[in-house]
Amino acid sequence: MHDSAVLASDNSPHRFERRLPARSSAAALLQAAQTHQYREMEHAFRATGGLVSSDDIVSLLMSRTDQPISRLARWIVNHDVISFQWQSRTLLPLFQFDLFTVTPHLSVTAVIRELIPALSDWETCLWFLAPNAWLGDTSPLDSILLDAPAVVDAARGERFLLRG
Repeated sequence: MHDSAVLASDNSPHRFERRLPARSSAAALLQAAQTHQYREMEHAFRATGGLVSSDDIVSLLMSRTDQPISRLARWIVNHDVISFQWQSRTLLPLFQFDLFTVTPHLSVTAVIRELIPALSDWETCLWFLAPNAWLGDTSPLDSILLDAPAVVDAARGERFLLRG
């Protein structure tokens, strides 16, 4: 019998079946890693309001402005907020908004603007979740409301390390 073929049962219409070793494609591995990262973001951001769709933010903005889509688009383009695509939807972590005024928290915007030259929006979301040595091994997400200047400094340090 040849290594790459396995004899099928006599009742089989095929005398030989080819069994190839299971190999994950690079695309499948990337998709699995992204799914894991997304689940990590979904879990971590849940404590601070979760991830919301751009449609949800637009709905909140409708009572505040006559052009909610334009306002949100401007915030995204100007890196006032972070957003990312997941399964054909634009999602945003809710922690970055003041829900009373439906505006971006200025402290979070300052952090985003430090990181965006070096990281994508997706990577920036993940950065907010990871324990950070500059913050005493707490996550920027857990630290931002308690000590925003320290989180901005940590983001600045991260940007310089990544560009170095």
